[in-house]
Amino acid sequence: MLRTDIVLFHTLTVLAFADGHEGLHVHGPLGPVVAQLGGSVLLPCFIESPLPLEGLQVEWRKKDSDSLVSLFQQGKSRPDLQSQVFKGRVDFFQDELLKGNFSILLKNVLLEDAGGYRCKVNTSQGFTEVMMEVRNIKYLVVTGAERAIFATAGKDVVLNCSVDPRVPASEIEEVTWKKMDREKQSDISVLLYQDKRIYSDFSHESYQDRVHFFSSEIPKGNFSLKLMNVRMEDKGEFVCEVHTRNMSGLTTVFLERIGFSALHVSILALCSVALLLSMGLCLPAFHNLRRNVPNRKCMMMYALLILCPNICVCAAFGLWSSEGIFSEVIICSAVSIGRPIMLMKTAPYLDRLPCKNHLKHVQKVVKSLAVPLYYSILAIATCSVFFDKLLQAQTAYEHMITLMAVVITVSLIGAVILAIFDLRMYSTVCLETFNGALLAIFLHQSRKDYFELCSIRIVNNPCIDHIPITATLPPLIISLMILLFFQKHYFQRKPFRCLHIAVASAFVISYSLLDISFFVLIGFIIRDFATVWIFPVESVIYILAWLAVICLLRSQRLGCCAQRRGLGYLCCVVIVMFLIIAIGALCLHFSTEAMEHKKDHAGYVALVVLLHVLAATSLFKHPKHLPEFLHIMIYMFGSVGLVVLNSLILVVELFLKAGKGVRTVGDLRVIVLPFETVFVLTWLALLICSAWKRLQVRIKKNFEDGKVAAAEEIEVLPVRSS
Repeated sequence: MLRTDIVLFHTLTVLAFADGHEGLHVHGPLGPVVAQLGGSVLLPCFIESPLPLEGLQVEWRKKDSDSLVSLFQQGKSRPDLQSQVFKGRVDFFQDELLKGNFSILLKNVLLEDAGGYRCKVNTSQGFTEVMMEVRNIKYLVVTGAERAIFATAGKDVVLNCSVDPRVPASEIEEVTWKKMDREKQSDISVLLYQDKRIYSDFSHESYQDRVHFFSSEIPKGNFSLKLMNVRMEDKGEFVCEVHTRNMSGLTTVFLERIGFSALHVSILALCSVALLLSMGLCLPAFHNLRRNVPNRKCMMMYALLILCPNICVCAAFGLWSSEGIFSEVIICSAVSIGRPIMLMKTAPYLDRLPCKNHLKHVQKVVKSLAVPLYYSILAIATCSVFFDKLLQAQTAYEHMITLMAVVITVSLIGAVILAIFDLRMYSTVCLETFNGALLAIFLHQSRKDYFELCSIRIVNNPCIDHIPITATLPPLIISLMILLFFQKHYFQRKPFRCLHIAVASAFVISYSLLDISFFVLIGFIIRDFATVWIFPVESVIYILAWLAVICLLRSQRLGCCAQRRGLGYLCCVVIVMFLIIAIGALCLHFSTEAMEHKKDHAGYVALVVLLHVLAATSLFKHPKHLPEFLHIMIYMFGSVGLVVLNSLILVVELFLKAGKGVRTVGDLRVIVLPFETVFVLTWLALLICSAWKRLQVRIKKNFEDGKVAAAEEIEVLPVRSS
């Protein structure tokens, strides 16, 4: 049995490179190893990846006397070469050498054994070594495991800890199990035995309901720990500290490697299938797209390319819930399952489908609803993350959150319905409304003072110190809608009917009522209605501005020269772009502030950016003509590149966590969402660039010649060719 008493036993990775052998990393103890006189002590020395025994030499020496402690050479241990003082007391674990474990067990510790030790690993390509120090004390003997323990994720494992049988169990006052965190140089509480009672509340949240003692063994001095449902992050050092009235001791148990569970194997299998399908279909799909062959066989291949790999990746992210955080799993899964909708929208073959009624109907639905539906999937996934917390909200702001929940629901439903009727301008306004309501949810989750966080400082106004952000976003969104309405029906001379007036009026009235609701709710919360006077003033301004636009459009004197209409149209384009950027920048800024103290704040910031890019994309109607090669490359990036990237992220992160015991990337959204944003943004940029080139040609025809364009155009920039 291993009898050790280790005061501090952190793991240190010592990197020593020689002769170009840069992949050899040896691990050993960070602090001094403290052993009990007459007991045994484990001196760890191991590498992550096993080495071939051919040409391998492992040499243990005592630093002060340069005595040979133990030697492994020519595929076998050489006890005949040991120094006399260590003969019969030291040896390797023969069955562990193939696994890269070169640790030794020093038995019957003597006073002369104190001092420094060196483990030197030689290969044909170089060498590396690790240093450690052994100290001796004459305290309580606590026995742990004789060697590092291997476990499988999802299974149970027993971590041994036994007290010197000469010490009666009744004299043991406290036994503490802790997990050493090598990254933070701290420890995590696992389980506590004190005054003959077991305290489960002592356990860290990651070990709640996963650890327990063997109650029947405690009277025998056996305080071994059963760790259930082993996880990747359990890898590392566990310390068992034992205290009596006059003595104390401890031992360390190494949980060195965690094997993959069936769940992990399933993740790897799904990612492998996604990779094989994407890479296998990549070249044939690209070749057929370049040849412009829209036959049935090609369509089946395109459907397979955009559906099957993304479904596999979505399922893999779902299984990742055992390792990832809830918000990360939900949103990454939503991105994967919704991506085929955007791929259908960006498909180069969408306008080349066979002229059949049902296919034409599908084509029309995809063009109109792809972006709102994809946005809605992400929005629902985001809201589901906060659903439980919002239901349990018992704060003074619960009515505010209820109001935001209503706004979110109406916005998503309205965006889809308006897109069905080809009212893209109003659909975009709905999506921007959702972005503002989502910001309010983020602010509620921040646990800061709500009013202070939701406000913008006004330096030069002594009467009011802050204006809430809820009073800043609605005017920008209403201004965006009115400007788009004015641009379309005044400068482009599009006929405006009762439907357009009714929908726009409904928005103005809804925002006016929303501002009045804010006035009442925030006034009650801060008990000062005078501070939030801006809300009712804004509601009046909305109505007056809208009535002015209606009167101007209904007036008989609508005419103005073609040059002025062209200049006005371009000014509207610039202002609309500025307003969209301003709304996105405000939401991004305050979302960053609201979530800055949360460990997953970077993921939410990336999500906010993606949602705003999608909202801007919804302004455009699918064009008929785009640069063929660029169009195909964007489609291939979305259908193949993103799937390959997401699959590799999951696989690499899983292997890295298995090796280190901790996650390398804390939130996969910081990689998945930015690349998804690049995909959507390049599609948007392609539309804008293409439209801008046509606009230069069409300004003269549509404005200087006084002609009204007959072709349908997007709300901000025309996109159809002349």
